[in-house]
Amino acid sequence: MSAQTFFVWDIQQVACTPSKDSSWEQATQDFEALSQQPVDDISPNIIELADRLVDEASTLDYSEVFYEAYVNANLEMKKHPKTACVAIPTPEALHGEALDVIAPLCEELGLVFYDTRGMVAYPDGTIYPPNIARGMALLKEKRALAKQSADIYKPEAQVPRDREDFEKILHPFMHDCLERYGYQCSQVTSANVIDSLNVDGCTKAMPYGHVRLTGGAEGKNGYFRLKIHAYFVSPAFEEIYDKVSLPTELTRQSPYLKLDYINVCDRNFADKQKQIPEFINTEFASKLDEVDKIDSYNQLFLLLHNKIARGHSWGETVDIQLILAKLAGREDYDELVIQYRDHLDNSPSDYVKNRMNERWDRLLEILSTVEPLE
Repeated sequence: MSAQTFFVWDIQQVACTPSKDSSWEQATQDFEALSQQPVDDISPNIIELADRLVDEASTLDYSEVFYEAYVNANLEMKKHPKTACVAIPTPEALHGEALDVIAPLCEELGLVFYDTRGMVAYPDGTIYPPNIARGMALLKEKRALAKQSADIYKPEAQVPRDREDFEKILHPFMHDCLERYGYQCSQVTSANVIDSLNVDGCTKAMPYGHVRLTGGAEGKNGYFRLKIHAYFVSPAFEEIYDKVSLPTELTRQSPYLKLDYINVCDRNFADKQKQIPEFINTEFASKLDEVDKIDSYNQLFLLLHNKIARGHSWGETVDIQLILAKLAGREDYDELVIQYRDHLDNSPSDYVKNRMNERWDRLLEILSTVEPLE
């Protein structure tokens, strides 16, 4: 019926408990041994797991694939070979959805949950390997916030006066949207941003590197503002930029920002709660669409170059723009060198002129050796 990637065993039935020496490797050894170990009867806790899966599938809160996989889980369990380690049906398309449901049930029932893709979760909450543990912790937090928001979210009610309650309502709508657009949460956080929404650190892979979001909710007394920025990060760009900068120069004023950013949203919330999902699914989603369109070095270049065309820059970013132009393989690169030099010479800022004059020759020399990536 399906690929078997999920397996469970009962620590009350077999002598296999986590200790300070436990690891993914040890769990794999346990799995291989227990899958061959016969038992008189399948653990009642595993039988209970099958019954609970039937109950979950019967709620119709999940996908059709989930329903078909688990609506008869209790009957299938009766046919399972009597071994200490029991397989749980896992269709390929169901992996993420089933993991989100089954792993917490196993913890509740005292079962070890083993995923052959590379994860084991013990009933005491220990998860290996550590990077998976961090991801599961974020999932658990998301489920808890979603459950809380179900009681708080009342479309016709006023926006809560307390920011924590506002964020509880906002959280599931925002993160469902971010997941649809392919963003993943990261453990990296900004020292300058306190963001209990966990938006800070969400990233998405792009052809040039990745997009990183930062920001969150601000305000109080029922008047809140959501302000989020998208930062464009490129390892290839950073490598060149570091070479251009003098060894004594502070080249990283933040741990991630090397390219310019755009404002994803800056919206006030001060009325009915129903505006929150409406905003997320329209305005916020449209801003993420704009970010997705900036998918190449040429698009990154145009993002900055258009500022010059509108008179918003007087040369302070010409080094960034020329690096992007070279990586984009623009045919007008030589003309841009002349154009940007003129903008630099006409800058009203002596600081900008002095800074770029010190870098100009070195910048052009380094870029003469760079091969375009597009």
